Amino acid sequence: MLNCFQKYEINPSTSAYSFVIKYVSHRCLFSQIPVILDHLEQEETLEVPERIFLGLIQVYGKANMLQDAINIFYRIPKFRCTPSVNSLNSLLSLLCKKKESILLVQDVLMKTPEMKIRFEASTFHILIRALCRNGKVGSALELLKMMQLDEYNPDAKIYSMVLSSLCRHAGVTEVLGFLEDMKNAGHLPTALEYNSVIDVLVKEGKVNHAHSLLEQLKSEGRRPDVLSYNSVLHGFCLANDFHTVEELFDEILVMGLLPNIFTFNIYISSLSQQGKFERAYRMISCMDKIGCKPDTQTFNILLAGYSKAGEKEKISGMKKEMVEKRIQWNSNTYSILIDGLIHNCETIEAYGLFKEMLGNGFVPQPSTCNALVCSLCEMGKHTEALPVLEELMSKPISPDAVVWEALLYQFMLDFRRKPVDFEAIIGDS
Repeated sequence: MLNCFQKYEINPSTSAYSFVIKYVSHRCLFSQIPVILDHLEQEETLEVPERIFLGLIQVYGKANMLQDAINIFYRIPKFRCTPSVNSLNSLLSLLCKKKESILLVQDVLMKTPEMKIRFEASTFHILIRALCRNGKVGSALELLKMMQLDEYNPDAKIYSMVLSSLCRHAGVTEVLGFLEDMKNAGHLPTALEYNSVIDVLVKEGKVNHAHSLLEQLKSEGRRPDVLSYNSVLHGFCLANDFHTVEELFDEILVMGLLPNIFTFNIYISSLSQQGKFERAYRMISCMDKIGCKPDTQTFNILLAGYSKAGEKEKISGMKKEMVEKRIQWNSNTYSILIDGLIHNCETIEAYGLFKEMLGNGFVPQPSTCNALVCSLCEMGKHTEALPVLEELMSKPISPDAVVWEALLYQFMLDFRRKPVDFEAIIGDS
């Protein structure tokens, strides 16, 4: 096409060049682009618009030709075009998409002063977002300070990104410090952002501080959601502060919030740990009334409580109800029931349930295997204990010393009657 222009002694316009570049790009004829650009660079009378290079950067990006995208960015001034922050942002957005290409960003930023491109708020936004996404929250904070030194006011979105990254990668002190900075900058955190901070506090065992933050959220005229309460409820349940769990659950109802499955499970767990099994069980009816269906975890919590208390009839009733409600068992269900049977000296029943568990494709907990092996050995059932030991040894966790002692003791007692097959005990290893 360019040859046609030359044949008729017509100088192609920038629009013509733009059309040709788009044409070859659309057909992935990337080898032709340098030739066209060389022609365009030699057309000294043409002022080339930046949009042509913006398009090329995007084209190279889609083709994963990142170095070509960088080269065209550096080459922009040679086309009598002054590069702006738009070109820089386009290239940075491209490089920041993948972790591997972020390494190229530093070289680009080092050259921007030579190209007389000044960072704008949008540039900082791209870089901070990439750093937060890749867990480089310390660098993101440094950029945030640099942004303020350049007299740019970070918006709520940037603060939210950094806070979210801090909640994932930093400790309580850093998170709370930044939360105050965010407020001082005039950006009140949303309920969702408060929830993230509350989660961090609860995970680090600072449930009272998390509760204070929940109260602070309300004092600011914000309405906490059920997720806010769930985290604090969970924290107080772990701390065995069941009185506060009761108060918070009542508060949820008074505020007109609808408890979800996690709320109910935490509350039922609190009641079960206090031995209030009847109240805990009645919560299932409450759940049904508001359309919140109990799940496997709900029944597991109740089964664990009944198992510890040795409530055989209640356990039997719960198992039937799970069938009626089509609640599927999981590995935790089996482990709870097996541990309960062992605790109540019903080892043979526990062994039968263990075999059923394996038959259904569930993986037992090492602690369950350990307890079952020891219990079988105490009964002199070392033959039955061997398959359990085999299952345990197939896991990355080795049997503990108590298991080996129990097995060896039983084999020593049986030694006079028949030879010991040590290979069966320790396997090929």
